[in-house]
This record gives sequence, C-alpha cells and structure tokens, in this order.
Amino acid sequence: MYLLAIDGGGSKTVARLQHKASGQQWQATAGPAQLSNDLPLAITNVRQLCLQLCQQAAITPRQIVACIGLAGAGNPQLHAAFCQQLQLDFAAWQLTTDARTSLYGANNGQPVVMVALGTGSVAMRLTADDTEQQTGGWGFTIGDEAGGAWLGKLAVRQLLWQLDNDSGLSSVISPLIHALAQHCGASVNTVLPWLKQASATDFAALAPLVFTHSSCPLAQQILQQHAAAIAELITYCLGQHDLPVVLLGGLAASSQPYLNPDIKALLQPAKGNALDGGLILAAQQSAAPQG
Repeated sequence: MYLLAIDGGGSKTVARLQHKASGQQWQATAGPAQLSNDLPLAITNVRQLCLQLCQQAAITPRQIVACIGLAGAGNPQLHAAFCQQLQLDFAAWQLTTDARTSLYGANNGQPVVMVALGTGSVAMRLTADDTEQQTGGWGFTIGDEAGGAWLGKLAVRQLLWQLDNDSGLSSVISPLIHALAQHCGASVNTVLPWLKQASATDFAALAPLVFTHSSCPLAQQILQQHAAAIAELITYCLGQHDLPVVLLGGLAASSQPYLNPDIKALLQPAKGNALDGGLILAAQQSAAPQG
C-alpha cells in the first residue's frame, strides 16, 4: 500500500508519495490548485501529479490511499465538484483543506493550535480527543486578519491618507510610503487604476515592504496592528485549552519578533508541514475499516 499527500494553493501544488512498508518516497510539483480561483486547473494539476508519481513508482492509483489538501476545499459546492470530476480510482481518498493538513503536520498529529500566515490567515485547533476547530480563514473581503493581503491593505491605506493631504507626497518623509508609491502609484490618477485591478495577491506582495522598512515609525505602527491581530487569532483559537502554538506560512518567521512575550511563550517550532500532515491523515484512513 502507498500513501499520497497533496498540498495545493494559489501558487503551486506539491505531492509526496510514500510506500507504507518501506518508507520510500517520491515527490513532484505542479501549478496552482486553489479551488475558488480555478477549479478545472486544480483538477488538471492534481491529476497530473498523481499520475506522474504513479509512473515514477510504477504503480496504479488503486494501490494508493490519498489525502488531498487544497485551498478552497472548505466550500461545499467546490468540494463536491472536485470529488465528482477528479476521476482517479484510488483505493481510498479524501479531500480536505490545506489548513487541516497543516494542522496535522504542525505537531505530528498531536494536540496543537496551528496558525497559518500567508496571503490569508487561518488558525486551527486539535485537542487530545481529536476534536478539530477552525478560527478565521473567512477570506480577504471580510477577514484574514494578520495575513499578507490584510497587512498590505493597511499599508496602502496609509498611502491613501497621505495622498489626501493638500501637499500629497511632497512633504512625506516615510520611506515606507515612498516604497509603496513606487508599487501602487504616487498620485490619485495612478493609484486608482491600481486599486481597481488589485487582488489579494497584489496586496500581499506589499507586505514584505512593511518588514523591510521596520525602522519607519509608520511601519512600526502597522506591525503593532499586525502583532495584535496574530495574538487575537491565537487567543480565540486557544480558548480555555492549554496547547502549544505553531506558526506556519510565509509571514511566520518575520512576524514572531513583534509578538508580545505572553504569546511568544506559547510558541514551539513546527514539527512538520502540510505534506507531513497529509501523510498522517492518509495513514489514519488506510488503517480504518473500509466500507
């Protein structure tokens, strides 16, 4: 029997195939598999990865128990459509969210609070009785606080306040504002077209500027808001539970220095990633009675 884990998001999809008995592994990468962005492309990329790994290992899908963790899989309609259209004859398989596979990878399947800070943000809790609870992850329009897109939006809002001044940017000394102006525009006439087409990904691309210019008082103000949002996400997800907290995602490392001491004291290093979590979930499914 073989176990397959897939981790798919808005930029790429990674898959790892493991022979259950020997532990031998194969890995491959394809394009994005974000269900809410492009369902047909996600299906194509996942199928490509599965068949590519089957070819590498000289097996068929019937020998595989798979856990496919994809961004957007929490949407019931997209979840159902993906399951109907994938058409791979696995021995057994499940489609779940990339947040859930990250949760199981973060602490090797043991109780934990996992906070993922990427373009968006989400927290999930796993307790000793195997109860799972998600906090956040509502998307850029209404949530995703402390995610890269949210952080970029805070920064752009400061740029807009400066443009609303009578003198525009001519008297601005903030290096962060000038860096933002180079990306988004230095006047109302150039910023408006940028705002009209900007996606969450575009806003998230500005987040590194805030960290790069962390000596700027304006950036420091934004980073304080960012740290407070992370703390709130962790606090809501923890509830009354005494659990370690793991930060994952592209903003995890750069965000930690700005957290308050009480939050820092809860943190532990990640023991694994979403692929590790996917293999744990696939192994659980392979061990469960079928039918």
